[in-house]
Amino acid sequence: MNEKMPTYRVVIKGNGTAPNKSYGWQIYRNMDVLPILRSQQFFDSRMAGLADANRSRLQLVDTDLQKLRQIPLQ
Repeated sequence: MNEKMPTYRVVIKGNGTAPNKSYGWQIYRNMDVLPILRSQQFFDSRMAGLADANRSRLQLVDTDLQKLRQIPLQ
């Protein structure tokens, strides 16, 4: 089952110097080199960026689960 269910990793990156620091995120599937999803906006805090990235990651996982349910068992 692990081959069919991809794993996702979130990378949070910061821009600027304090107090003008902002954060963005990228989501990678399995061991891919290029991100499959990037943040559309920058966040003032790392925690806010991580919360947004986690929401997006959960949507990707939910989509994968729906696709798996549609595949007939052999």
